[in-house]
Amino acid sequence: MTGSRRLRADEAGSIAPLVGVVMALLCGFAGLGIDLGQVYLEKRRVQSAVDLAALAAARAGNSAAVASRSLSDNGYRIPETLLVATGTYVADRTIPAADRFTPAGPAPNATRVRVASTVRTAFTRIVGGPESFTVSGDATALRADLAAFGLGSRLVDVDAGIANALLSRLLGTTVSFSILDYRALANLRVDALAFLRGAAPRLGLQAATYDDVLKTNLRIADVMALIGQASEPGSAASRAALNTLTAALSGAGASVRLAGLLTAGELGPSPVAQAGEALWVDALGMITGAAFLANATNQVSLDLGTAIPGLLRTRLTLRVGEAWRTSGFTGVGGSLSTAQERLLVEIWIPGPLALTSLYLPIYVELAPARAVLKKVACPWNAAGERSVGLDVTTGAAFLAIGQVPAGALDLGSSRPLLAPATILQAPLVSVTGRAAVPLGASAQSVTFSDADIRAGRVRTVSTNAIASSLAGPLLSNLDLQVNGLALPTILDLGGAVSATLGAAAAPIDAVLFAILKTAGVTLGSADVAVTGTRCGGAVLVQ
Repeated sequence: MTGSRRLRADEAGSIAPLVGVVMALLCGFAGLGIDLGQVYLEKRRVQSAVDLAALAAARAGNSAAVASRSLSDNGYRIPETLLVATGTYVADRTIPAADRFTPAGPAPNATRVRVASTVRTAFTRIVGGPESFTVSGDATALRADLAAFGLGSRLVDVDAGIANALLSRLLGTTVSFSILDYRALANLRVDALAFLRGAAPRLGLQAATYDDVLKTNLRIADVMALIGQASEPGSAASRAALNTLTAALSGAGASVRLAGLLTAGELGPSPVAQAGEALWVDALGMITGAAFLANATNQVSLDLGTAIPGLLRTRLTLRVGEAWRTSGFTGVGGSLSTAQERLLVEIWIPGPLALTSLYLPIYVELAPARAVLKKVACPWNAAGERSVGLDVTTGAAFLAIGQVPAGALDLGSSRPLLAPATILQAPLVSVTGRAAVPLGASAQSVTFSDADIRAGRVRTVSTNAIASSLAGPLLSNLDLQVNGLALPTILDLGGAVSATLGAAAAPIDAVLFAILKTAGVTLGSADVAVTGTRCGGAVLVQ
């Protein structure tokens, strides 16, 4: 019995070294966990510090000194572990993320910050691990100076008679505004963001973003009502005109695609509950834009009758893509384009020597105008330092006289081939003609000062001499052919028709310009305005 007890005691004593080894290993692993936890916490601390430093530097005009000071304030004071670089960031998804930032450059728009930090181990080295770990943080912040601008026409010189006829046809009601009403509406500013905030509950959207609202269609009656709610107090004339339109369209069922009318730009993903600086657009641009968008799938036809002095009759057929556009708040490189428009203007003119009337079909094709935001200079010391630069290209145009085939106005189709038009048709004789005048594009850089932005000034970029006359160059290129009975000794029919058309150039110009302005276009030119800026922002980028 005594021997067996001694044996059991000997067996118990043999386990003690094994337990000691296991306990040492467990303590080592526990220590390793503590050390790795310290490394993880330091990694997060370093990354937070470089994020803050990059954002601070970007907000301060990409200042390396500000980045260094921010890191120093957060306890990173070792110069050899710190790298601050200002440079140019290109937000292009087709470029690998690592290649989007280029150090230096003439106009830096971003700051990159890198910091390395050493974490000494307390337990890992006891079990043969490293005495320290090196962790690093890397962040790039893009300076987010934003500007909003608009492209199109403010229509302050629109012909009231033609504008009333066209808007009445588009809206399905009677519009009888005076030129003073149109000018008042053109000068009335509407906050586009407030408009979208007001649209959300009407559409049944809750916790929506601006982009969510823009994806929807809104009844044109609601559009008119919201324009009134989101606008400045304005003049008595502008309020009366808005109230008249709202009442006239109260039962209208047509709807407007909001994304074709407005955009929120960089604020699109933001919730509509987030208010801020207003995004201004003019009321008349929104009204005419909504009218055209409500008829986006239709070819609009309008008979102006005998309203134009010097012409017997005028008929208009057009297909319009988009009217006045606004960019929303966007960064440098943001662009805005107007959509193509095609229209056919058919004009009947008193014939020479009491002959039958002359028929002149004029086909007009407008390519887009485009504006690109090239510079946003924000005020750091004085408000007067603010400025915005735009590069504006006016769209090329094509005018022609000829027989326009069916379907030629469809925007998706190619330019039609025009056969000679029969301008005069009389017994035994006819006169046909065809002409084409391409108008080139032009580009210009435009800078808006702080005073320009505050006053809402509109700048016009135009080509030389295009806007002076449309009918003149077109008629001078008209190739007339007399067919049938010729009476050269009695009447030069071709010359008489040419002289009659030339005398009608002025009223023809009046019709063409009035139609284009009502549609939001000035041929050969583009009206641009900067409607606001948001300065001092910064965002972290890849």
